[in-house]
Amino acid sequence: MQHKLIAKNTSYQILARGIASFIGFLITLVIARKFGVLGYGDFTKITSYVALFYLVIDFGLNAFFLQYENARFKNLFYLRMLISIGIFLLLNALAFFLPYNAVLGTGFSGAERFGIFIFSFGIFAQSIILSTSAIFQKAVNYYFYMVGTIIGSIVNLIVVLIFAFLNLSIMYILFGFVVSSFVGALALLFFAKEKISPPSIDKEFAVKIMLASWPLGLMLIFNLVYFRVDIFLLSILKTTQDVGIYGLSYKFFDFLIALPLFLSNAVYPFLIKAKADKKLFFNLTGKYFLIFLIASFITIIPFWFISPLFTLVKADFTASILPFRILLLSLPFFFTTSFLQWVLITLGKQKYLMIVYFLSTLLNVALNIIFIPQFSYVACATITLLSEGIVFVFLLVQLLKYRIILERKAETSV
Repeated sequence: MQHKLIAKNTSYQILARGIASFIGFLITLVIARKFGVLGYGDFTKITSYVALFYLVIDFGLNAFFLQYENARFKNLFYLRMLISIGIFLLLNALAFFLPYNAVLGTGFSGAERFGIFIFSFGIFAQSIILSTSAIFQKAVNYYFYMVGTIIGSIVNLIVVLIFAFLNLSIMYILFGFVVSSFVGALALLFFAKEKISPPSIDKEFAVKIMLASWPLGLMLIFNLVYFRVDIFLLSILKTTQDVGIYGLSYKFFDFLIALPLFLSNAVYPFLIKAKADKKLFFNLTGKYFLIFLIASFITIIPFWFISPLFTLVKADFTASILPFRILLLSLPFFFTTSFLQWVLITLGKQKYLMIVYFLSTLLNVALNIIFIPQFSYVACATITLLSEGIVFVFLLVQLLKYRIILERKAETSV
């Protein structure tokens, strides 16, 4: 029964992601063909910069909300909205200081900063989506999550097609993304059937959950920074064309690494329940670790051979094949670390995760700064592979160490 429930809800998430990604592919095709590699490069710069702040909104709050039996959704909702307001103001303030070199074509132009302002309103929609996802995860029922996600994606496609047909600028395309994200978010809020009025924030709950989640929150922030910083640094150090080439390959890779996240979301509630029985917990961990690993290799093979289809988007994107294939090689690490994160979170190892991802972030940033000027997007892809491999080793060693300690304690007590 447990495995069927996990499989069903993972399928809902994958189906939602699959349909959303197919629609996203069509949208990418429209944008890339309409605006070319330079226009798509502008689009990637803007969206990638704002995406750096997305996990700050998450801050690991859902993981601890699920552990509180009597927690009210309204408290989570308004706490996250308050955080979103601060992030919205911060990311737009920092955008004023982003460098730009008109001669070399590097950095963020004034138009791109304006695009950041437009796209940053999606922060509030993302806040709603994250909060409602906690309800679906707690109920172990992602059906309505799937429906809401598909609704938002369809609206996004329709709006982008209309704006492209009318020959409107990339700014209108960004506005279309924001509108569709709110449509999807409001649909999810409707399906969640949770009361959010009157607006209020439980200060005691806010302090309690923030104190509990800050190590995980910082870990997620470091995780996102080290995961997304390559495109940001590429935007500053190389041309918009390089950003467009890498951006397209990363767009498809981003879809693939979301797959283990969905499975992790479905497994996490069962990890929490199994925590009290260490034998059951580690049997469950070993079984799903193997499933994640096998799934990663199954994913690599077909996408390796179909990657030349990037040329169908536009001939300008032929160069996207190489970085995409390098990124594919990192999938076994991304699949397994996605699972190991939640295993260690269940065991209360948030501070360890925070330190690991902080050090990985420093390494990632340093290597990208050193190698991007010479090797461009090839360096970005290779460093992503290396960094995630190092994270995998640290997480696996910590889990094995924890298990050995428990086994020794058990032997001593006997």
